[in-house]
Amino acid sequence: MPERRLPHLAFLPLLLVALLMCLAGPEVSRAAETNGTTTPKSTSPRAKPPGRTTATSTPTGTRAGAPRTAPRPQASRPSKPPLEVAREARTLEELGAYGQATDRLRQLRRRVPPDADLELTLALDEARSGDVDSAAARLASPLLEAALNDTVPLERRHEYPWHPEAEWINGRFDGWYWYIARARAELAAASGRWREAADAARLCVAARSLSGKEWLILAVCAGRAGSLDEAAAAAERAVFLDASLPEAHFLRGLYEWRAGRRGAAQASFRAAVGIDSTYRAPAIALVRSQLPSAAPDSLPTALLTGVREVGLLTSTERPKLEEFVQMDAPAEIVKQVDTVVPDSLKGTFKEAHMSLSLLIDDRGRIVLNDLPWFDVKLLPATIVSLTLGALPEWRCKPATKNGTPHRVWTTADLTFMP
Repeated sequence: MPERRLPHLAFLPLLLVALLMCLAGPEVSRAAETNGTTTPKSTSPRAKPPGRTTATSTPTGTRAGAPRTAPRPQASRPSKPPLEVAREARTLEELGAYGQATDRLRQLRRRVPPDADLELTLALDEARSGDVDSAAARLASPLLEAALNDTVPLERRHEYPWHPEAEWINGRFDGWYWYIARARAELAAASGRWREAADAARLCVAARSLSGKEWLILAVCAGRAGSLDEAAAAAERAVFLDASLPEAHFLRGLYEWRAGRRGAAQASFRAAVGIDSTYRAPAIALVRSQLPSAAPDSLPTALLTGVREVGLLTSTERPKLEEFVQMDAPAEIVKQVDTVVPDSLKGTFKEAHMSLSLLIDDRGRIVLNDLPWFDVKLLPATIVSLTLGALPEWRCKPATKNGTPHRVWTTADLTFMP
């Protein structure tokens, strides 16, 4: 009888090896791989694709499974000294970047004691950068209200210097209350609050009674507020003190027209156009006033116009009087008209000296002046009138930078002999 064999007995050793690998787990698999026996790679979705890391990857140099520590915070940069921040704000002002200067000043006020000079400067820069509501609220704050009512000694009745940064951080008011009153008048006028504007303009006139600009602003504000007689008198006074202001001539002409004196009105309109040929309002009024049936033009709402807006504290027109502007060649006064003292005034005052600030445009014309404060007893108003009225006859050479003329402020030192 032939020998019978069990089927598949030859495969028994291989089955025993596979069974042992399954029972031994991964260790046997790795050993088998080491010995040349390969196993299929895992296709688990948790396997990371090559070249990428996930949010749970272990940072380099950290042992897997070790407790993680929070990253050490970087040391904060030391804050700039307040005076340095103040100087940055001043530099930005001189570049006309009033919005950025406002940001610096707001940072500064959080780090220094309350200071009315800083608060006032911040209000002006807010107004110049378009934040009029914030500026008006700041000007009405208790801090600036107290500064407005401050009893200012005579030595503080002057404009801020070129670099007032130290005065912003010393915790006291070093300025002149006139700034607060003028800024209030300008913003109230811009918002149509004419009674409030007129009240502030009256304070300005009291502070600088020999300045034609202050009387002009009062004439505009009082007229718009309905005080026509006061406004007409203020316009007359503005022309007398500073006949170089075309707005003053125009405004006086309007009041003359309202009073029925057309000839006097037309003379005032011609005077305004003669000073500034680009000033449209008096040119139109001159034509209309010659029509028998034409009613007088309405009163203006602008306090100063054209390049003369530089003289407004809250306007963006530059350069401001307190700003330093570097030029390659400064402006130069070529022809100066001396003031002739009338015989009736000789011997009525002592020798007087004045540093008169002049705004010279890019054509060499004096387009605005800033009269310093001085005691009215030291110099008669007539002398001021004769001096400022002759400014259109002066001749100047404009300042230049890179060969281009620019408008700048300059100073003329004047001496008046009795």
